[in-house]
Amino acid sequence: MPIKNLEYKDFSWDLHEKAGHKPIVAQMELTYRCPLHCKHCYADCYNRRETIKYELSTEEIKNILNKCKKDGVLWFCFTGGDPLIRKDFAEIYSYARELGFIVTVFTSLIPLNQKILETFRKNPPFGIETTLNAASFLKYKEITNTNYFRKQIEVIKKLLKNNLPVKVKTQITRQNVGQIDKIKKTVESFGLKFRPSTMIYARLNQDTFPCNLRLKPEEVVRIDKNYGYFEEEELRKPQEKYELKKLIGTPKTDKLLSCAAGGNAFWISPQGIMSICNCLKKPEYDLVKDGNTVKEGFYKLSKEVHSMRFTTNSRCRSCRYRLICRWCPGRAYLEKGSFEEPIDYFCQLTEQTIKEYAD
Repeated sequence: MPIKNLEYKDFSWDLHEKAGHKPIVAQMELTYRCPLHCKHCYADCYNRRETIKYELSTEEIKNILNKCKKDGVLWFCFTGGDPLIRKDFAEIYSYARELGFIVTVFTSLIPLNQKILETFRKNPPFGIETTLNAASFLKYKEITNTNYFRKQIEVIKKLLKNNLPVKVKTQITRQNVGQIDKIKKTVESFGLKFRPSTMIYARLNQDTFPCNLRLKPEEVVRIDKNYGYFEEEELRKPQEKYELKKLIGTPKTDKLLSCAAGGNAFWISPQGIMSICNCLKKPEYDLVKDGNTVKEGFYKLSKEVHSMRFTTNSRCRSCRYRLICRWCPGRAYLEKGSFEEPIDYFCQLTEQTIKEYAD
């Protein structure tokens, strides 16, 4: 009998469905340090040299990788900050590949050196994702507070020349919305797909400055409609259409969470602290501690976050649009200091989305 070929996306969805409620996807922030200081970045508040003293050692990270392997994690993403900025990145990455993980790396690409390039060439990752938010030197400098525009372009080309799997994302803000077509042209000149995102959140220390860079709701809807919104495209099952009307209706539960958090993915901080979501950092679980396991932490955290209920008369509690709104308790906590507080911007965005799509 011939072996049936299976597209990766189909394989991935099939495996996620069969896994059910199990921890099979991990994202680890190896560091909050990054050579860029993007004004919209939710982690730039911790992008300081002094944070290095709080980061895990090489051996502590390997120990966490061992725990992930033992408890069935298959996909592993190294992110940050910029994970490549760590001097031991090549060693950590190689160890993860040896353990058999499907590895993705999120990076600015600026710290890429010959050693890391050779490591990638010898044992390629599943994907290398970077963000390009400008099509000119001056705009890039305005956004990142650095002069690395030409270097990032050169590194993207170098990786592609070496047949490495590169994806380029673009964060659209008030700073660069005027360059969107030029950025698209630049990305497509590499032979890559333009992948924009319009969502911006408060920083991990609850600094709301990035929220000032959000586009107007009507601009978000226009851009999502005309250019695509890569998060929705990649997270949605290929054979399913996004049917807005079916998701409109008064929620039948007081549960705070209405998303897939705790389904089969989790996050690990540079200090080895496990959480269910990159925005929802509480509750937490210490993966460094001897005897603590990925499975124990995952199920403990999942139970805690999914037992969270509304305790106030927040208008989000009974909002008939909650299932299509980009509000969530984690984002509310970062921006408002409360898991239940509405975010007016998301209300306006949802109304604009319904106006555009629901007819």
